[in-house]
Parts: sequence; structure tokens; C-alpha cells
Amino acid sequence: MKKSVLLTIGMFALALASAQAQVIYTTYNDWTNWNGGNDGVIAVTTFDYDGIAINGIGNPTLPGAASPGGSLQFDPATPGSGAPYVSGSSNYTWGPGPTSAELQAMDGPLASAPYSAASGGGPGNLVAQSGTILVDFTLPDHTDGGTFFQLGIWYNYNGAYGGWFSTSQIDLGPVNTPTGPMEMYQAVIPYNLITVSNNLSYMQLAIVENTDYQGVNPWYVDNVSVVPLVTPPPPPTKTPLFTTYNDFNEWSSAGGDLVQSDNAWSVSNDTTNGFGNTNAPGAIGTAGSLLLYWSSVETGYGNIANGPDEEYNAAFLQAIDPGCNPATETSVAAYGNIYIDFSQPDNSGGGNYFQVGVNLSYSADGYYGNFFSSIATDLGYQDDSGYEVYQATIPYTINAGNFFGFYPSISVNSNFQPTNGFHIGDITVSAAQAPQISSVRLKGTSLVIQGTNGLSGGLFTLLSSTNLTLPMANWTAVGVGTFYGQSFSITNTINPASPHAFYSIKAP
Repeated sequence: MKKSVLLTIGMFALALASAQAQVIYTTYNDWTNWNGGNDGVIAVTTFDYDGIAINGIGNPTLPGAASPGGSLQFDPATPGSGAPYVSGSSNYTWGPGPTSAELQAMDGPLASAPYSAASGGGPGNLVAQSGTILVDFTLPDHTDGGTFFQLGIWYNYNGAYGGWFSTSQIDLGPVNTPTGPMEMYQAVIPYNLITVSNNLSYMQLAIVENTDYQGVNPWYVDNVSVVPLVTPPPPPTKTPLFTTYNDFNEWSSAGGDLVQSDNAWSVSNDTTNGFGNTNAPGAIGTAGSLLLYWSSVETGYGNIANGPDEEYNAAFLQAIDPGCNPATETSVAAYGNIYIDFSQPDNSGGGNYFQVGVNLSYSADGYYGNFFSSIATDLGYQDDSGYEVYQATIPYTINAGNFFGFYPSISVNSNFQPTNGFHIGDITVSAAQAPQISSVRLKGTSLVIQGTNGLSGGLFTLLSSTNLTLPMANWTAVGVGTFYGQSFSITNTINPASPHAFYSIKAP
């Protein structure tokens, strides 16, 4: 099932995908949190390069909220003022304490803001990381002299401090400012962060210049963004649903097959119950598994074991459908992977294919979904009967509606005719709500779309159509991206001459 969020941009159409970027500072509200150091700076609405009125993620007051477009205006350099960064004297234009979203854009999903951050962070954590910061700026006035200008980012946290200066500057072309035409550039600034484990007490970034320019007119910084990190995102968190003897003791047979809980063999030897034990979710139990037998003449497709009714199990429902309301038994659109560790049955009685699946049955508009493994990974060991153990990855979706009569079942698609039983061990889940677009901005000839929700490391597709009434299957895929943590960002080149178009984010 496609999980889609519609976006309409009048008179723009999407073309080829380009590099993704996470916008940190872009609007008037973002820049009002900056101060001037030795140089006079002020947030203004009189100049905005991209013209998009949506905040970046660096505004600790209203991250991601709507705001007038704007930029940070710098006073011109005046000889003798100590500004800007000339002949060894320092000038820093300091930003606010970072939000968790800003740190994660720079440092990945394992980063967390310090307690002092306006976002209400945790103990503060950084991992060693490198990336690239992009700063859009107008070249300062140097009509009174000067031969060089270089823009950089200064950093200061937990005793570590220094600067990263641009390794290159991309000419974006001339723009009109309140004081006349100026050339617009993008500074490309590589950066490196060092590890700070759970005791990051503060962090602050600043804009710094290395220049001898002297002029009479102000100049502007319009956007600060971060190119996504080259390190792979962490795998999605797996929540245990069924893992102990207590969990599997609530399962029953389906189709006349024999099932029984087994405390003699376990995949993980975990003694903490999963969330699927309706008697005591998450309680301490005895390590175990589910032992299944089916008839030696049974072949084909269908359920072989039924799980307990989870309709009133809040922990289970929230694990497979984040954002649902267990109190009202209301489901929301969600998707994810269920992982089943199983031992491969013997096929001594015949057969040449075996596939395990899960059935989710509940009365959300009569919903009845049978999902089968897309991947079966050999875990490299055997159960106590000597059969190889695999992990099945089973993509699933949840419909928005209700959870009345919700229960899972294990199903198979196979022609095996085993003479011995096989084991189902740990059953875990990784889940996310349907992706949602949270911000859109125009940056020159590029459209930047950012949003939330998604399985970390999973792929998403950007679709486009000039006709909103077309079935989604007929929309055109115009970009592919990866979820980092639960966030996504995609940047694409646009053609202003193309017709009106619509956009949608689709997760598998």
C-alpha cells in the first residue's frame, strides 16, 4: 500500500534529482536568534534570496514553523572597528544554542542537545562525524578597498573550539538587495565534530569572516544548510513482540495444525516478555519459542498458528502502529517490518519452497492483510532439532480506522511436507507512521522538500504528476532518498516554465 503525502507547487515541475540538504537557518524568525559579536548584525525581511516563508530547524523557539522570509544583514567593515576577521582580530556572529534537530542534521540521529538547549535536550551527545555546511551569502561591499574574502563557520562546545572555512565558493549569480545589485555565492564548508558522550554541556556555532574588505553597504547571509552525512543511518529500532515461553503460550493452532510453546529452545534466551503477551506485556518470563507441526500432506498457502487478541494491548498496538490511540482503538496509517526468527522445516516428505508470513486481521474497514517475507537471512546456527535458523523480514502496512478484534497469525506459503516440527523464535517489529512533509522551500532553481516519519535507512520515492486525479500507479517517480533516523530531505532542480504539478512521498 502506498503511503503518500500530497504537495502542490504552483507553476513548478520537478526534474532531475540532485544532492539532498537539510536547511537549518533560512527565515526571519531563524535569524532573530543571532547576535552581532564585534560586528553589527540584524535580522531583516527586506532581502530573501529564495522567497520561502518556512522556518529552518535551527530556530529554538519555533523550529519548522511558518515565518516571513528574511536574512541576516551584516554591517559593512569599518577600519579600526575590530571587525570583521582582519589581521588576527576575531569577529563571531553567534547563533543560538542548537535544537536536537539541528544537531542531528549535522551529526546524525545519535546526537542529542544539551539540557541547556532551548529545545529541551537530554544529557547531550555527539559522535565523531564529518559533513559539509553550505552558506548562501552576498559578496560584501569592498569599494573602499580589499583583495580577499573567505566565509567560515566557527564552533565552540565542551572546550573544543576552532573554525572551518570554505574550500570553494559557488557563484549563484547577481541579486537585487536594498542597497543595489550584489553577487550571490554559496560557501562550501567541510566540517568535523569530535565525540562527546552523554555530557555535552553546550554547543554554539558562529559565522566568521577572513577578509580585508572595506565598504559602505551591508551584506547578507540568507541560508545555512547541511549536506546529509555520508555515514549510513543506523538500523531501525526493533521492538520485541513475542520472545518468551509466556508470550508463545497464548498462541493456538490454525487449520488443525499442532502448535505448543516450548521452553527447551530459544533464539535469544531472553527472559523478558515481548509486548505481545496480553497477560503481562514486558514482564519477566521463561525463555522459549513456539513449536509447530503441520500435516505431512498439507501444502499451499494459509495460516498455521493464531496469536492472541491484541485489541486492548496498548503496548503491542503502539509498537506496530506508532501514533495510534489504544484508548479509542483508533489506528493511523503506518508501515514497517515484522521480523520472525524461524528454523527451516525439513522437507523429507517432499517440497521445494518455503516462505513464512504474518497475517494481521482487524475490522478497520474489514481489513485483512497477509504479508510474506521479502528477505530470509541465514542467522548461522540451528535449533535443537538441527534445522538451520533464519530471520524473515516481512513488510506490512496498517490502515487508518480501528483495531477492533485485532490479532496476528503466522502463515506459510510452501509445498513442504515435514515429518518433524520447526520453531518460531523471536518476533520483533520496526514501525513508522506514514511520511509527512513538514517544510518546503525554493532555493534558486531547486525545490527542497523535508519531512518526518520513516524507517531509518529505508528508501522513499518522490512522485510527480500534472494531473491530481490520476491513480498513484500512474504518477512519475522523479527522485529517491533515504530516511535518516525518521527524517527525510530531498532537493530537486525545477523548471519555472513547466506546467502546474503535484508531488507525493511514497514509502514502501
